[in-house]
Amino acid sequence: MSSDDPAPIHFKDADYDGQLGRTLSMAVVHAADLGEAMAAARRVHHPDRDAWFTSWAHAAETAEQAATDAAKAGDPVSARDAWLRASEYRRQSWYFLRSDLDDPRVQEGHRRHVDDFVAATALMDHPAEPVRIPYEDTTLRGYVFTPDASGTPRPTIVMLCGYDSTAEYSWADVPAALARGYNVLVFEGPGQGGVLIEQRRYFRPDWENVLTPVLDWLLARPEVDASRVVLFGRSFAGYLAPRAAAFEHRIAALVCDPAQPEMADRLPEGAIAKVAAPIVRQQMRMNARRREFFAARMATHGLTEIEDYFAELHRFSMLSLAGGITCPTLIVEAEHDFAGGSGRRLADAVSAPVELLHLTAEQGADGHCAGLGQQLWAGKVYSWLAQTL
Repeated sequence: MSSDDPAPIHFKDADYDGQLGRTLSMAVVHAADLGEAMAAARRVHHPDRDAWFTSWAHAAETAEQAATDAAKAGDPVSARDAWLRASEYRRQSWYFLRSDLDDPRVQEGHRRHVDDFVAATALMDHPAEPVRIPYEDTTLRGYVFTPDASGTPRPTIVMLCGYDSTAEYSWADVPAALARGYNVLVFEGPGQGGVLIEQRRYFRPDWENVLTPVLDWLLARPEVDASRVVLFGRSFAGYLAPRAAAFEHRIAALVCDPAQPEMADRLPEGAIAKVAAPIVRQQMRMNARRREFFAARMATHGLTEIEDYFAELHRFSMLSLAGGITCPTLIVEAEHDFAGGSGRRLADAVSAPVELLHLTAEQGADGHCAGLGQQLWAGKVYSWLAQTL
């Protein structure tokens, strides 16, 4: 770990420790148990992708059995929470295997990740509807959550997935919204979740062409207040959300965490750029972790060569379009977020009112997308929304 990383939780390796932190943060929404998750981490004595899969798959199987037992005992609350934990542990199990989408562990792990979450939704004490949204010649899978079944038009948050997340993982942000009276739509687009793993549709830079048909579908629902639709973009969606909002003006407010308007910003330039791809290729040959890091990202774009991946990142560019964002915008910058640092650039380019929110290690909200500080994040973001909408 370096000084740019959050304080370690358990592993010296920042990648493995960061993923452990993601699962620990899910305890806030009953999708992880701290003791259970730490036990899974301790079973991974020397972090590698196979040991990681074995330990988290075991944790998922244990939670699945707990859910089945609770249901038989007539305890739907315990069953629901166990299904949520099982779903998250399944997602975590194949995280470091995503370079090969045909790996049976990815295929089976993803299927059970979804199935476990769907089982949990059937036991929730508020409406939770699995949906299929028309998109080009296929459909995009997602969920609509509402605080109650009254059908009352409410402000609605559209939550985009990131580079490696799924619609099911987006549950992390749902309960905070429901508690404040918002509806929520979470969905997977090209390059994400089942759209990637099952349909092999890859990321596209023009995300407005994904969001617009989604909004067409969403705004036809009676429980949605069309004048109060909020777009959340966290992690890689810190590019996708502002890109779409630059064209889609039915958005009443935009939240980016962190802003990533130019995905090629971290690529080397000048003379170094000419040798960057060969160096990375050699690193991938010699280091399994570097190989997985880059290959998993290339897989979401349908690419296998590092030169093509670097060229593709240049297409994910929206700073010159940011003047088209006309809705109030909140940009979150958390200390030690490896993807952060571009908030001010986007804020200066947006034509609408913008607030830049800084979260810190001192507050307990540092790391990628505020790390373990998810309740702090929600408090700040929803207070801004309450004043904005």
